[in-house]
Amino acid sequence: MVSVYLSINVFGLFILDEKGKVTSKYLFYPDSDLAATNLMAITDETATDTIKGGLEGIEGNEIIVEDAMFARTISKIKNLNVRIEEGAALKWFRDSQDDYLIQAGITPTSEDISAFRREVALILAKKRVSAASEEKDLLIKNAIDAVDEIDKSINVLIMRLREWYSLHHPSLNRLVEDQVAFAKILDACAGKTNINKDCMQSVGIPDAVTEQVLKALTGDIGAELLDTDLAIITNLAKSVNGLLQMRTELEAYISTMMSTVAPNIGALAGPMIGARLISLAGSLKELARKPSSTIQVFGAEKALFRSLKTGADPPKHGIIYRVPEVNNAPYWQRGKIARSLAGKLSIAARIDAYSNRDVGANLRDQFISRVEEIRKQNPEAPPPKPPKPKPEPKKKRESRGRSKKRRGGR
Repeated sequence: MVSVYLSINVFGLFILDEKGKVTSKYLFYPDSDLAATNLMAITDETATDTIKGGLEGIEGNEIIVEDAMFARTISKIKNLNVRIEEGAALKWFRDSQDDYLIQAGITPTSEDISAFRREVALILAKKRVSAASEEKDLLIKNAIDAVDEIDKSINVLIMRLREWYSLHHPSLNRLVEDQVAFAKILDACAGKTNINKDCMQSVGIPDAVTEQVLKALTGDIGAELLDTDLAIITNLAKSVNGLLQMRTELEAYISTMMSTVAPNIGALAGPMIGARLISLAGSLKELARKPSSTIQVFGAEKALFRSLKTGADPPKHGIIYRVPEVNNAPYWQRGKIARSLAGKLSIAARIDAYSNRDVGANLRDQFISRVEEIRKQNPEAPPPKPPKPKPEPKKKRESRGRSKKRRGGR
């Protein structure tokens, strides 16, 4: 079997013999777009028709390349035996490539070589930025970040509504604790004269709460507001309800995207928590690169750094605390359950990032089995640890002058 050396760069595809002599070539120069397209395809491990055409005639030979990614790309072509090796022929060609291009008449001057390399590099950078922007996990990251921003806005606006409307109807603020229900009431029936049983029931308020609100109306001491004042409050309540509706739509969108982009993570932790993990990591691939110990404390960075600084106990969990199996567990079991969940999430992230396998249900079953084992091992709470004794404050040493003054100056 004859060994041939294969080199690809911005100028084309070159086939060399053992002495480094070019036996055949397929040029990309002077088409910078063609060069960028083929090099971009190699990073995706995709063999283009141009690359396949340049490799015709060397089937049955042993092809030696330097780059592992290029080797994986061309190994997908039938009848090609590829080996990765840093051969002397490839090294010699790489070092003397500029001289070869000029001597062979491919490029006129070294300035043209540098200019073409720069042009292809710029095109590649633009293509990679565009490809990164099209990643679906970035859509998930922005969507879950939007949900968090909407939650902050809803909380601030409803607190403003409560304070504002309490000037007119203070008992409603006291009796209706649910934020969403409070905004719906103001949207449908703002004003004490508009509060009635039918209006309250139309927005889904329980009968017990409705009876309490109606009973408290007679003794309410709020000030009277003009219709224009109530109209402004109602419009603000409508805006809050619009944000709530948008949040519901974003949740549905995230669930759909997670079932496509990261189904295994979604099956383990739920789509919303899985999306927050992706957001905290920056992307799905970044999450896949993180160890399980990092995934376990994602969202608890402040507590982690505080423990490193002060020597306090490190946090046992971060955002994964919201998973029901962790949240509902006794406090002395949450650390082990969170560690088990983080390990499964680390596996799920790598599967979602680098393959198309759907093993979320299997990983979920394994996690639930581990939770049951932990609960059997520690069924009862351990006795509480006694608090550490506080160190006695050190007495400040009195200065020599002050001690003499107290002794009468002696």
